[in-house]
Amino acid sequence: MSKSKEQLYFCIFAFFVVAFLFIAPYFLIPQINSARSDWINNAPKNACFLELWQIDTFEGGSASRARFLEKMAFSYQEKTSSVYVLVRSVELEQAKMLLQNGASPDMISFGMGAGDFIEGIAKPMDLPQNVRVDIASGGRKEGVHLAVPWCMGGYVLCNRQDIDFSDLDSFSESTELAVFGTGFAYNLPFRALNEGQSQFLSKIKYSQYEAYEAFLKGNEFEVLLGTQRDFFRLNNKVKLGVEPSIKYTYLSGYTDLVQYVAITTKNDAFVSVANDFVKYLTSDSVQKKLTSIGMFGVTEDTIYDDEYKDFELALKNKLQVMNVFVSNVWIKEEQDKC
Repeated sequence: MSKSKEQLYFCIFAFFVVAFLFIAPYFLIPQINSARSDWINNAPKNACFLELWQIDTFEGGSASRARFLEKMAFSYQEKTSSVYVLVRSVELEQAKMLLQNGASPDMISFGMGAGDFIEGIAKPMDLPQNVRVDIASGGRKEGVHLAVPWCMGGYVLCNRQDIDFSDLDSFSESTELAVFGTGFAYNLPFRALNEGQSQFLSKIKYSQYEAYEAFLKGNEFEVLLGTQRDFFRLNNKVKLGVEPSIKYTYLSGYTDLVQYVAITTKNDAFVSVANDFVKYLTSDSVQKKLTSIGMFGVTEDTIYDDEYKDFELALKNKLQVMNVFVSNVWIKEEQDKC
């Protein structure tokens, strides 16, 4: 096939892809909104409606946490018959602006980076008995639980060769720094490394995805300091035969990739109902479903029996977690130290 024909076919293919992405929402979104409207319109007269915001401040696993929460809201409504939790995905800056303009969600699901402005509106909560104390400590402030964890991720070193991370000679002579300093805007992944590993940390600032892409190129760095999202992406590439086998070193002492939920309602009558929903999110039945989005549970139970199993077991060790309410100024200062 000539080069000109290849270019023509590629242009035609690209046109249809763009056309689909442009047209699809006009067909899909009305169906989604219609289903949600029917769900709400058929609610009984005594129904209780709670609004839950989902704010992403770190990369997830294999699927949307907002969509997962929406599914759990549907199943919770079927269980209670009268409690409707309406989930809304909100960007961090958008959430700040909405709150400043008087918006009042009943609950907010969030991670480190959003806590500094949620702390002031969060109400004391009941801690479900099955939630791990070490992870739950990240939602405490002055001895009071202002947020409860409902799912989490972890850090992992990914490489293509067997490497002794305490020995500089394990790396090729051409590689000055082998481990990426990666992370989302509000995370401190370098804290997951021990002293022997951290000596290889890149001083170049990368976003999580930039680090992942640079690792795939393989011409500068040998190791990726990644998250459960990178673990998912790399496993997929190995299964597809795009990448050779990847070696993983699961980092078990620290994580700041924890999703918490806080009760922020202004209606005191909703506090008890919101606490019950949080208890539902941390129940065994819901925690087991976290495998559908590639995230890990916050209880002592194990939920994986596949390639995630060893990663999960590493995170079962007692973890140091960051307090989710630390200020963004402090986060930035810590990042600058690295």
